[in-house]
Amino acid sequence: MESLYRKYRPQTFADVVGQQHVVGTLQHAVLEGRTSHAYLFCGPRGTGKTTMARLLAKALMCEQAPGHLPDGTCEQCTLIAAGEHPDVYELDAASRTGVDSVREEIINNVSYAPTRGAYKLYIIDEVHMLTTQAFNALLKTLEEPPDHVVFVLCTTDPQKIPATILSRVQRFDFRPISDEDIRAHLAYVCEQEGFTYEEAALDLVSGNARGGMRDALSTLEQLSVFGGGVISLDAAQDLLGAVSGTTLERVMQALAARDVPTLFMQVGEVINAGGDLLQFTRGLAAHLRDVYVVTVAGANPAVLPAGANVELLQAEAAALGSPDRVSRMLVELGDASRQMATAPNQRLVLEIAFTRLARPQSDLTLESLAERIVELERRLEGQGPVAAVAEPAPAVEPASVAPEPATAADKPVAVAEPQPAPAPQPAPVSQPAPVPAPQPTQTSAAVTDPGELQRSWRKVVQELVARIPARGTLLSNAQAMSDDGRELVVGLPKGSSFALKMLERPDIRSAVEGVVREVFGERKVSFREGTGTDLQLPKRRARRAPQQSAPAQQPAQQPQPAPQAQPAQQAAPAPQAQPAPQPQAQPVPQTAPESDYPMPWDAPQPAYE
Repeated sequence: MESLYRKYRPQTFADVVGQQHVVGTLQHAVLEGRTSHAYLFCGPRGTGKTTMARLLAKALMCEQAPGHLPDGTCEQCTLIAAGEHPDVYELDAASRTGVDSVREEIINNVSYAPTRGAYKLYIIDEVHMLTTQAFNALLKTLEEPPDHVVFVLCTTDPQKIPATILSRVQRFDFRPISDEDIRAHLAYVCEQEGFTYEEAALDLVSGNARGGMRDALSTLEQLSVFGGGVISLDAAQDLLGAVSGTTLERVMQALAARDVPTLFMQVGEVINAGGDLLQFTRGLAAHLRDVYVVTVAGANPAVLPAGANVELLQAEAAALGSPDRVSRMLVELGDASRQMATAPNQRLVLEIAFTRLARPQSDLTLESLAERIVELERRLEGQGPVAAVAEPAPAVEPASVAPEPATAADKPVAVAEPQPAPAPQPAPVSQPAPVPAPQPTQTSAAVTDPGELQRSWRKVVQELVARIPARGTLLSNAQAMSDDGRELVVGLPKGSSFALKMLERPDIRSAVEGVVREVFGERKVSFREGTGTDLQLPKRRARRAPQQSAPAQQPAQQPQPAPQAQPAQQAAPAPQAQPAPQPQAQPVPQTAPESDYPMPWDAPQPAYE
């Protein structure tokens, strides 16, 4: 049994459905004798590219040519229609992509004269599958072929064809056939075959074909076999996995009501019925498109598909609300369709898309965003007073000792009374400088222990790096030299002039002093170039010098009392000489632990100076 798409393949230009722009151009070229030597037919599958190439071959070789259109009845046309004409070569580039195949089948035989017809016609299907070497080998022959040779290149992906080939051919773009033309042709085939059909079933088949006549005829043949010559809507929906109108209505109602459980139940019903979720998503998107058109352009029959239920679309548009929400739903379903094409779990992708569409938090309209902003502001306002109450709480405890100030809540009056007092206060502060000095020393004493000083300084550097890494790295090699409670001296390695300049910038200095204030207390920070070891090394040597000279002087002093005490009391001076060096040796263990610290110059500086 011959397939329907082969049985009803057009045999003349008049039988072609759609593609009138291509048919008209080729007819004029044949009638006027102005055909080209190379053509490129590109377009979606099933739109008639190979069929049009055979019709062109018939037009060139028909016994009534030239100057007449082919009638499909002569011997030449019959052989071409059967694929048995010796001068019409149909090559599949998908299976013969190499340069050797092009040379053997085209280049080496193109110069021979035709056997039966007036031309030799090469139809290369899926020409974009040829390799670059094959295109290069074909280029010269395609540019200047013999007079009796015509090339017809067919492809579904013209972007992969080299520009050198495109510039040497006449290009014809085949468009998807309209649903009306496909539906009319399907009705004609049903009448010729004696099929009983429903208009809704043909509408569904034509819409599912997506502009391809071959796919539509193949689906029609399947339905005729399944239904025994009856083309019913239920059979078409089961075969194509289409969504029924009832299911679409339920899904639209659930989307309008933002009912996520109902949406999930509908997805489960589609799966249990054996439906295709991807086809279901596409059908829902097509229905939403009609709703969007009604929302934006109104019930205009010119922009709506034939047989659309306008009243239902208007009701669904009113339930969904603004066009922005419908457009967002279309975008979300389009993204879900692309993900479902390659996703291992299509159901999960669709359920996530439905959740985004149904949740109010996912609705990106101005109204929902305004509500979210108001809620955030309310939360921030609720946190503010809690923090404000937590801060004065410890201040109330000491004030509760005296009941009178606790009951006297006229603090603003008390603030108003000492307002004239601040005027004399800055005067004494400026006159007796030592008055403010003890205040920071009381709240933050000087850090004299070298180990504690370095640990505190490391806290400063770590906190500054955590807050502002770009500024904290300036102090990565810095070391604390000394701290007297009022000033913290920080030393940097030699060659750190750039870091010193950056640290003197007001913004960086304020950031460093802020962190120092948190760790040490109120301090003035001074930066010096050169490490602490370089600055204090001379003082340490001078300090060691008397320690080394002290034992040298002890033996010089010991022999002086020794000759005086030897004749009278030999045992007495001996014990006196032994305890005498012991107290002198006491400073040696005191300096020993100081030398164990990595930076011993910090604490002893003021004492030795």
